Amino acid sequence: MEKLAQSKPLLIPAFLALSVLGLFGLLLFSDFELLRTEHTLNPPIDIIEQQPPLTIIEQVDEAPTQEQVIEQEAEVFIEKLAEPQQQSITINEQQDQFVRHDSVITLPKLEHRITSIEELLADPNLDLDTPITLIYTTQVERQTTLAELSDKYEDHTMIITIINQQGQKQTKPLFEFLNQDNVDLTATITHITEQKHSVQTNLSKLALITDISHQKSIIATINHGIQELSVKEIIQSGELPDNALFYLHRVTRHDQQGLWGIIQSGLIDKFRQGVHIEGIATNKDSVQVIIPADADEKLSSGLSSFLGKILNHKVNSSYVYNFSTHTMSNDPNQIHPGQQLIMIHFSPQELSQIYQFFSDRRNQGIETFSIND
Repeated sequence: MEKLAQSKPLLIPAFLALSVLGLFGLLLFSDFELLRTEHTLNPPIDIIEQQPPLTIIEQVDEAPTQEQVIEQEAEVFIEKLAEPQQQSITINEQQDQFVRHDSVITLPKLEHRITSIEELLADPNLDLDTPITLIYTTQVERQTTLAELSDKYEDHTMIITIINQQGQKQTKPLFEFLNQDNVDLTATITHITEQKHSVQTNLSKLALITDISHQKSIIATINHGIQELSVKEIIQSGELPDNALFYLHRVTRHDQQGLWGIIQSGLIDKFRQGVHIEGIATNKDSVQVIIPADADEKLSSGLSSFLGKILNHKVNSSYVYNFSTHTMSNDPNQIHPGQQLIMIHFSPQELSQIYQFFSDRRNQGIETFSIND
């Protein structure tokens, strides 16, 4: 009985411990509704759920293709080739020009006379410093033989003048001299040729010229100053668009290949020279195209060249203006040095096609410059 009595007091502390733990758990997990104080906020606070960081995607322009770059180059090239000018453009014999349809050009005001030095010196209307160009011929005599002349001249139909061993002066085709009966091809004869001279001078220096007689008939070109002319007025055509371009060239004595050679060399020089640009291509500050000198020739394969077709069309549609007589001619075989201005019409599209065609083939062989007939 004593042991049972002693065990009872141990139950009380255990019960108390369980009660404390229960009360603590109740306080820990309850929402304390009785102790909570509510406040109303105005404006209310919006709770924003956290979002992932935004990624800004910028559109990247595609790099231009090679064809697009060449097309842009061609456009800039044509624009720079003949820019609008506020002043008149001087056209001289040393530099050709591409000009716009509405350009005003400056040309010499020339007068041509068949005269003599004596008559020029007596003309009271000429100033002492007036520029004058004299054109005349002199005879040159050279000792030779018919055998040498036969070897020298491939064309035996050409007319020659000789003085034979008997002192007779004769003029006839070379083959007639060669085919004479009993002719000695090794005999010494005198071959007479005419040498053409062109002398730049003025009235004050005319009296000092002693190479020719002052009474000898000569051609004199007298420069009376300059004249300003509108390209549009010279052409006198209302059919051309306002963006029409013209290649201008003053005829000189060096133009031995006629209009074809004039246009060809002009395109080659201008396209090779190029123009200054900015922002077309990386590490590039100018645009230019190399047109081969033989790009106009018909190929052995029978193909016609791209440039050859263009030149043929331009020769047949060219303007030849004589600024001395103020007359227009379309005959490509009649060009006179110092008197005429060659005017070749090009559209911007034509020049752009030429640029793009040879730019595409800049590193290729001549066969690529051809097109099918």
